[in-house]
Amino acid sequence: MSDSSSAKERRAHPRVYAALAARVSVGGRTVEAETVNISEGGVLLSGGDLPSGDRVRIEIELAELGWHAIDADVVRREAGQAGDEQLAARFAEIATGGGRDAIRAFFEAHLGPGDAPPPAGG
Repeated sequence: MSDSSSAKERRAHPRVYAALAARVSVGGRTVEAETVNISEGGVLLSGGDLPSGDRVRIEIELAELGWHAIDADVVRREAGQAGDEQLAARFAEIATGGGRDAIRAFFEAHLGPGDAPPPAGG
């Protein structure tokens, strides 16, 4: 990418650092992973031998809210600091409302309503 703006400036939603259990699936292959950070719009995952693909299904365990699946577009892949892989993904706009609502509810339950990221478009 030749864009010199920082990733923070490109993000539409604030990220929260949280280590949550996750699974990444594509083409019938599922791999265990863990979130590094998460927002209403996307997630950074860490794991070993993460599956390849431009579009993946990510399942995240949002504490007492349980597991939620969201389709996502892979933005980038890179080596992690501990020899693992990292995968940055943007949640798909279509058919992810329930997943995003669950992420918002997770933020509010664990950070408080005043600390949750603002609603999309507002």
